[in-house]
Order: sequence, then structure tokens, then C-alpha cells
Amino acid sequence: MNSFTSLLLAATFMLLPTLAAQNTTEAEQIQVPTIAVLPFDSRGRQAENEQIGNSVADLLFINLLESGICNLVERAKLDQALNELHLSAAGLVSPESQLQLGRLVGAKILISGSLFEAGDKKYLVAKIIGTETSRVTGCSASSMGKGEYLELVPELSGKVTKVLQQDSAKLLPPKISMFSAADKLSAVKGQQRKVYLNITEEINLPAPDPASEIELKKLLLALGFEIANTQTEADFTITCEAVASNAGLYQKFTSAAARVELSVYESKSHRLLATGATKETVAAASYISAAKDAIAQATLRLAGELLQCLQ
Repeated sequence: MNSFTSLLLAATFMLLPTLAAQNTTEAEQIQVPTIAVLPFDSRGRQAENEQIGNSVADLLFINLLESGICNLVERAKLDQALNELHLSAAGLVSPESQLQLGRLVGAKILISGSLFEAGDKKYLVAKIIGTETSRVTGCSASSMGKGEYLELVPELSGKVTKVLQQDSAKLLPPKISMFSAADKLSAVKGQQRKVYLNITEEINLPAPDPASEIELKKLLLALGFEIANTQTEADFTITCEAVASNAGLYQKFTSAAARVELSVYESKSHRLLATGATKETVAAASYISAAKDAIAQATLRLAGELLQCLQ
């Protein structure tokens, strides 16, 4: 057995009671697809009329909202995020920009599209993009003659809904565990260096065993770090702020949306090494289970990227 596997097993056994408690509800927890619908791009003779593309996106948003198969990002938040990134909907062509937008608004799936005429037919084409997987699928609707684009939205909405029901698992990133996060960080060797954790967590209910703290401790121990009791004795400091709130019903479950912000510093110099934020939405049999799992998932996903700075 190699040393890395031994460290993983040691960290797991140290927290075995917590893992057992978590496993009783793991089967009940579902990753909720959070989707952002972008304005559709107008081409051809309708290029001057951007309002049609906006209206198509608005109607598609409403139809998806009524279907109840996903969480949706509000248009105002989406527009604000695009402004912050200095991007337009048409400018989201690279996986990096799609991931940036997804992280900023908490969307795991983006829906963009276009409307155009070819011959005597009108087309609506939707592109469905996994922001973290870069996987793409799509569907379209068309009409002959003098039909209006907006008349095609119900057909397109039905096809988009079907794609989401069938292919969400392919578009969404897989659920992350401490083991998969540690595997992603296999180049990071703790070598008994000490890390101080400064964590705040709020789920609007009293809850034992803060999810962020538990996951970070398990991960750091698995990588060979030690947990410091005070900041003065630590080589590194990790600050983590986690907030979860009720996101309503999803299918027959209660869902929770979590936002986690994480920063890594050198303790002595206070130099910032890495920082980032992400969002996760999870549904479970109870709100507290959904909130804790959403925070745990967001923490591990973020740590799997940011802790690379500790190599």
C-alpha cells in the first residue's frame, strides 16, 4: 500500500463516525441542475431586431420554470454577471468564459441559441452547454411560410425539456467526494506542514458538524497536512465562508443553494495565494441534509482547484 493511499485511509478512519452519519442520507441527495437562459441571437433579415431573441429567451425561461425540472438564474442576475465579465451572450464561445459565467451565477448549464430564416423556413436553434464539463447538445424547431418565431417557442421548449431530462447527467459534473478531490490534488504533498482553518458557515438553522470544516479537514489530512490550533503556528491559513438557503421544492425533495468563498494565504506574510467562489444546489429529504451536502460539494469542488497552490 503506497503512502498516499495510507493517508487517505487514515483520514477516513479518523472521521468515521461523521462519514457514517453522512452516508445514511447520501442516497437521498440529488444534484439540482441550475440553468441560465441567454438571449437568442438574431441573424439574417431580423439581425436588427434583438428584441425577438430576448423574447424567445424569456418565453423559454417561463416554460422551463413551469416544468419544475430545474432551478433557473434570474435574468437580472445573468445580465449583471455578463456586465461584470465584459461579455455579451454571443461572446460566450470559449469553455473558459462559459465556466466563468457559470461560476458567477451558479449555473451548471447554459442555454443559448439563434433564430434565422433559410429559404421559406424559420428556425429556432437551442444549444445546451455544460459549463463545467464543456459538453454540448441541442435541439431545434422550424416552421414553413409566414409563421412567427415566437410561435415556435412551445415546440422548442418541449424539446429542451426532453433533452434536460435525458442528458442532464452527461452535462453536469459528477458528484465530488473527498477521495476524488484528493486524487485531483495528488501532486500536493502536505509533508506535515500546518494549516489553520478560519471557517464560518450559515445555513439558517443550528447544525452540528459544519460541512465545510469537516470536508477541508478530511482533505488536508489525506494530503499529509496537519491542522494547526492557532494561526501563529501555521504555515498556511485557509479562510472559508459558506452560506446556504432554501431553494424551494425540487421534484418531491427540499432543495438548498449554497455559496462558498475560499481563500488561501501564507500565514507569516499574509500573502494571498489563491481565492475563488462557487455555488451548488442540492435536493434531499430534509433541508438540513440538502444544505450541508450543497456546502460540502461546493467546498470540495473549490478546494480541488485552489489547493493546487500548496504544491
